Amino acid sequence: MASPKILLIRLSSLGDIVLTTPAIRAVRANFPNAHIAMLVAKQSADILRENPHLNEIITFDRLAKDKDTGEMWRIVRLLRERKFTLAIDFQRKFRTEMLMYLSGATERIGKGWLCTIRVPERGNKHATAHYFDLLHAGSIPAEDRKLELFLAESEQKDAVQRLKAAGVVDAGVKVGLFPGAGWKLREWMPERFAAIGDRLVQHFNADVLIFGGKKESELVHTVANIMHTHAIPFAGNLQVRELAACIGQCDLFVTNDTGPMHIAAAVGTPTVSLFGPGNHIRFQPLGVLHHTIRHDVPCSPCKQFTDKCKDNICMKGIEVDEVWNSISRVLETTS
Repeated sequence: MASPKILLIRLSSLGDIVLTTPAIRAVRANFPNAHIAMLVAKQSADILRENPHLNEIITFDRLAKDKDTGEMWRIVRLLRERKFTLAIDFQRKFRTEMLMYLSGATERIGKGWLCTIRVPERGNKHATAHYFDLLHAGSIPAEDRKLELFLAESEQKDAVQRLKAAGVVDAGVKVGLFPGAGWKLREWMPERFAAIGDRLVQHFNADVLIFGGKKESELVHTVANIMHTHAIPFAGNLQVRELAACIGQCDLFVTNDTGPMHIAAAVGTPTVSLFGPGNHIRFQPLGVLHHTIRHDVPCSPCKQFTDKCKDNICMKGIEVDEVWNSISRVLETTS
């Protein structure tokens, strides 16, 4: 009997891809001899490199000018060539359901009418639990929700050298700050991140590393410049796997609700995560290593990526002292 061929689909952003890793692991455990491919956005594909549970990563260019025609049909032709027997749509959107249907997979697990096994998304629960609902509907056991990100030894060594070249003391306490987010309303105030950075230097003699993407370079340097003590900015010059490896060298990662928060959890770095408009039940890092700080306000969680909020009370309500108390507890127990 031929080994099954399995297609997993998740086309969205970096953090969403990281959140699928427990489901990927569970599929592999249930089908040890299967050919397992994952269809992901080209812009996020690197995060899955080195994942031993996948045989193939298929990339969809979401920025292609002809993504609704040329790119769609290129992917459909490629998927049909693979002759998948089972497909699971973690995205649960019309585009991904259509791709799954057109792949020719005989068994299709997802949300809509084109699926052979339909699984409505029920309840407000963690994203990993929603993914497991799909697996359970297909009689695939899944329990362990630990995130994973696999780094080569060379990538880890490069991170050590990169930090050393920036003046980071190898034996000292290293804390990463991530003041950016994919959505402005999810960002805690730069001056409050700076206040945390100063306290880390003063109380723990920590090396403070401020991370950000290309679009966040100005924000990263703003935080560093507001600080009265020394910080090391890393903005715009790290690829995603280099960022992951550097976060993996940190003793703690203090972050807004954004993709690198999930990366930190996946590489095993403790986090203090600041949630405002986002859905903390669905997206907060799980486990004893991770602390979530948020305040109940009538409008939270709010409609994703709205621009109508004028006062951002959910983020403004998070005080420096409460963040510092969580940081202190983590560092005092780990140092």
